[in-house]
Amino acid sequence: MKNLFFLSALPLFIFSSCKKETTVVEQVDQAFSAVYNIAPGDWTTTNGGLSYSAGLEVPELDQTIYQNGAVLVYLSFAGSSFYEALPQVFDGITYGAIHGNGYVNIDISALSGEAIDPPGKTVSAKVILIDATRLALRKDVNLRDIQAVERAFNIH
Repeated sequence: MKNLFFLSALPLFIFSSCKKETTVVEQVDQAFSAVYNIAPGDWTTTNGGLSYSAGLEVPELDQTIYQNGAVLVYLSFAGSSFYEALPQVFDGITYGAIHGNGYVNIDISALSGEAIDPPGKTVSAKVILIDATRLALRKDVNLRDIQAVERAFNIH
């Protein structure tokens, strides 16, 4: 009878010692990208050809990304199989990008300051938006202590 009691009580001991695990869901900052094609007719000038610009509508570039994240821009010219990060100087032409809420403008001009022609072929622009958490919001974290940063931002 004792054996029967112990056998029937055994599952009670086994299952009562199990602990419940809780899953914590954390927001992960992310990066997003899109490729835009800039046709030759999309380049405009306001200074007689000393510089040209092309505007890209990027509605995902919101105030949060503008204030706390980052915007990276890369160009690829027709016939090439690679992207160049901006800013860039190539064959005496400077390429740069500026951005604000909802847009990215790509600018080109001659390093010499002389008038230039806009690109005669389609240019691909890869725009990468990086969402981020502002570090200043964590003033209690000593940014000079790598272990404190890892604990505060749950980096493993």
